[in-house]
Amino acid sequence: MTGPLAGCRVLDLGIITAGAATSAMLADLGADVIKVESPGYHDPFRRWSGPGGADDSPFFRFTNRNKQGIGIDIKRPEGRAVFMRLVARSDVVVENFRRGVLAKLGIDYPQLRAVRPSIILASLSSHGEFGPDADRVSFGTTLEAMSGLAAETGYVGGTPTVSGRDLNYPDQVVAIFAAGKVITAWHAAQGRQGVHLDLSQRELTSFLLGERFVQGASGRPRGNVDPLYALQDCYASRDNVWIAAGVEQRHLPMLAGLVADSAIGRIQDRLERWVATRTAEEAVEALAALGMASAPVRDGKEAAQGRGVSWWEAVGTLPDGSLAKGFPFQFEDEPMQLTRPAPSIGQDTAQVLQDLGGYTPQEISALRKDGVIGCADA
Repeated sequence: MTGPLAGCRVLDLGIITAGAATSAMLADLGADVIKVESPGYHDPFRRWSGPGGADDSPFFRFTNRNKQGIGIDIKRPEGRAVFMRLVARSDVVVENFRRGVLAKLGIDYPQLRAVRPSIILASLSSHGEFGPDADRVSFGTTLEAMSGLAAETGYVGGTPTVSGRDLNYPDQVVAIFAAGKVITAWHAAQGRQGVHLDLSQRELTSFLLGERFVQGASGRPRGNVDPLYALQDCYASRDNVWIAAGVEQRHLPMLAGLVADSAIGRIQDRLERWVATRTAEEAVEALAALGMASAPVRDGKEAAQGRGVSWWEAVGTLPDGSLAKGFPFQFEDEPMQLTRPAPSIGQDTAQVLQDLGGYTPQEISALRKDGVIGCADA
């Protein structure tokens, strides 16, 4: 691998979005990322499609491409010894377990540092390592509620709104910040000093709402209403396509002239009726011609069709031609690439233990027979 993290080795204990997405970004940047799963407990993202869904769901494939995959039962002393041998030759460990789990497993930061003094441990949790809520069980829904986000999201008079599991906003946020902190720590330390990075999903979500807190926001949702705009909303066109429009105060006279033939009433109602008598394309072009911001509301399928025209890097192509999550940014000289699909369960266990851990084929066979490690079938 090439890139700013070339030469950095990451052991990825992450599951679902937060941890796995963090290490995926590190892999994109050139790190050698090894995803570690227990033979008896796989990343739930593999079957995120729901009961009866196919293994290796799109969610798993998108957050685990560019990684190797191994299986180790860290709950067993023998498995912990295998993991620690890999730690001794690694630079970073990423995890998003519930607080206290690493200590129970005997692989918390003091234990890791005893084996590798320069190790960087990135812990992504709901509420951070310390404080009264550190041990609280939380999911994206409750994190959005406690951070202040849910109260700010929704329509006037409606209930607080959460992003839902398919987005899981706090997980997405922490992954971006965590990747940045790991990169900074690795380049700053240069193998000389370890550090335990503590990242709270709730706090980072609140950080992005900081302006609202400073304003003393009441926490009452206001939908699309924005005091800086005369109008800001979505309207249904004649061909059943929603369009979004943002109208500044200075554009009101021009808008009034445009929708003058749409009966009498508030400018908001007249615009709604005007859009309803036109196709989305006609409405967007007419509004744009007057300098007003407008665009059709696209669903996921429609947005994907804009690849290579209106956007380029958000989704990428794997060597086998299948699509996977792309990159939030790109480098011109050494572009990030999707080089391998998400690993199957235990796909690279034998190779990693042999090359990195120094285990012999006979030792690997014995560990597999005892259930300490999980290997993909030959």
